Amino acid sequence: MNKTPGSSRFRIRLLKIIDATVGYWLCWILGYIDYQRNREKPQPYATTPKRILVVRPGGMGDMILLVPVLKRLLEQFPSAKIDIICENRNIEVLRLAGLEKNAIAYDSGIFRTISLLRNQSYDIAIDTEQFHNFSAIITFLSGSPVRIGFKINPHRNLLYTHLVNYDLEGYEGNQFAKLMEPAGVKNFSYKLEGSFVPSGTMLLPPAQEKLNGLKKTGKVVTIHPGSTSRYKQWDITKFISLIRALILKHGCSVALIGSCSDADQTRTILESTLDLKEKIASFVDSLTLQKTAELLRQSSLFVSGDSGLSHLATAVGTPTVVIFGPTDPAKWGLRDARHGIARKNLACSPCFIFGYHKLCRSVECMAGISAEEVLALCDDLLK
Repeated sequence: MNKTPGSSRFRIRLLKIIDATVGYWLCWILGYIDYQRNREKPQPYATTPKRILVVRPGGMGDMILLVPVLKRLLEQFPSAKIDIICENRNIEVLRLAGLEKNAIAYDSGIFRTISLLRNQSYDIAIDTEQFHNFSAIITFLSGSPVRIGFKINPHRNLLYTHLVNYDLEGYEGNQFAKLMEPAGVKNFSYKLEGSFVPSGTMLLPPAQEKLNGLKKTGKVVTIHPGSTSRYKQWDITKFISLIRALILKHGCSVALIGSCSDADQTRTILESTLDLKEKIASFVDSLTLQKTAELLRQSSLFVSGDSGLSHLATAVGTPTVVIFGPTDPAKWGLRDARHGIARKNLACSPCFIFGYHKLCRSVECMAGISAEEVLALCDDLLK
């Protein structure tokens, strides 16, 4: 599973600074040069593309949400070759979706990636990044005559031939679906749930045996107690209260998942529930993304803060309860008969937009959500 150590978080911050400074000016310069060269020429429209480029930087959640769109593109253009530029950490997501052969990891060498793109002849390039600059630059440097992107950040607009309106409050999967319209894909009904089928990806015997042991004692609720951001981290003592209630009041068993960065939270939970150890098992830092998907598929419910794993649970068809704080549940969550959302309606929330958030000491949007509120949502779905 993806791991986000301190050095990786520093790298992400540094890349954002470079994007906002160097990327800003490169967008203006390249866009103005392109405008001067092509302002008298009508922009061509795609008909039957032979090669398509899709650019998707960012985290696991965005990539999971993009997969139904990628599959629809393949259905619409079965003879086309589709390349996907992404971070190396997201190739696991594409592997789970059966699309890893199409992946190009730009963080393995950005200049090598650009050189590789320039040697291809793309008919369409689709930039799925919502705000940052360098994805637009990569899209432009692909040399594609049709370049599609969101009309959000005015610095990038000159680098695209086709701009798509972006709804700040609309579900993100539906926003990705809009990007296909200039490519000729119309009336696509986006659906994430059930879009991943981890067939043939079985858990290895030790993990499956551990999971089977939990199943014998009750419905399995899988919980991801950690977060890559302290602003999205729910109080670990509330996770403990929730776990106790699920086990003692409802007879459930609990599986804990996450990466090595979630080890401290997991240790605290296990140490505080020693009297219930027969009903709790940790799979933290022991499963690949593919194995995690299979564990989620065999679970009755998944509970976590807003994270890529919550999207993965939805994608494999597992009901979810997601705890939202600084991020917008209308954009990143689902609320229906199979999916619940815990959230406090505060004037300052949501504040986490395009990877940036306001500085906050109390993080009341997360602190104000009680274990009882989350348990009530679990009750409804476990019935």
